[in-house]
Amino acid sequence: MKKNILSIIIIFELTLLQSISLFSQNSSKTVSAPSYEWDLYNEINNVQIFVRHIECHDNANGLHYEYILLKFLNTSLQSKTISWNEKLYYNGNCVNCDENSSELSFETKLLPNQQKQGDCKDNNDTFRIFSRFLNYKDKPILTKYELFNIEIK
Repeated sequence: MKKNILSIIIIFELTLLQSISLFSQNSSKTVSAPSYEWDLYNEINNVQIFVRHIECHDNANGLHYEYILLKFLNTSLQSKTISWNEKLYYNGNCVNCDENSSELSFETKLLPNQQKQGDCKDNNDTFRIFSRFLNYKDKPILTKYELFNIEIK
């Protein structure tokens, strides 16, 4: 009888640990080693979302940045509207988790088989996330980011 109870307790604990492990997974991305290649971040309803790091240099003003670029690819034969929000963590602290601002909400429209992506030249931050200054060591560094409330219509 004791062996049966012990077996049940062990199975229950293993099941509980697996459940906790699955529950803790989310679509956030911890920034450990920068990837300068496009990596698939998520795919929802025939829209692929890619991310990659890029260095941007404004030599005239002596400013050098690193951004995380976003790329959205509509793989369907229908137009899509994509909306999302961002949570940004600098030096381990979420800088916008308590805010509910339109500055944290983004939207773009894609025609069939169209893609849109960020770059260094575009001052619109819809498709890029500031990561860090390359020439300042005492400034905050992006340590984690999350695209959430992603809706595809």
